[in-house]
Amino acid sequence: MAQSADLKAKIEGLNKVFQFYYKENFKTLRKATDFYIPWFIGRKKRLEEFQKQYIPFSVALFLEGVRNSTLKMEGEPNEELIEALRTKLLHKSFKPDFDEYWNVIESTLERNPENPKEVSDAVSALLMFKLYGPKASEPMPEKLDSQRHTIASEFQVGKIHYQYSRGVRIALERLLNPKFDPEFVPRAAHDPKVLNAEVAKSETPSEEKKKAE
Repeated sequence: MAQSADLKAKIEGLNKVFQFYYKENFKTLRKATDFYIPWFIGRKKRLEEFQKQYIPFSVALFLEGVRNSTLKMEGEPNEELIEALRTKLLHKSFKPDFDEYWNVIESTLERNPENPKEVSDAVSALLMFKLYGPKASEPMPEKLDSQRHTIASEFQVGKIHYQYSRGVRIALERLLNPKFDPEFVPRAAHDPKVLNAEVAKSETPSEEKKKAE
């Protein structure tokens, strides 16, 4: 079945969003999960092991952003768009792992559809289990039980989830209105722009302090 011009435009625009953040977050997520790759012996194997999870993990979080944005904009998730993007972005060899991430997302949303942090935390837990659990090539239960690793992974996965969701919403809005102002899409508390604004605000003397001086 031929795709409509509208669907093609959405796929093209959203693919650009995905590719940008996919490349940008590869190294930062690997560092957050403490997944080190040796430079010599075993480098190729370990890199492939991380990518095997990073690809379906990324597609699942991205499609959750598409699901959420189309739900808000169209009244219901655009299943045709979601399926078309999944087909484009995900090779069939990664589908079993993708299904696990997607099932975690769906089951979490069923319990609490209004809490994106629960979604990213659940996906983060599954990612860490895949990388360091009993079935990993190098199981590391100490990292699974480490609060430091859990917090670092949850923060980074939450950031990626937010970037995908916000990027998708802006891309879809701009297809409707090329002059759409992205500032109308709310920013998360950990967005760098929000953090920088808070720092600047804290460093600026208040009017009362100025008068006192």
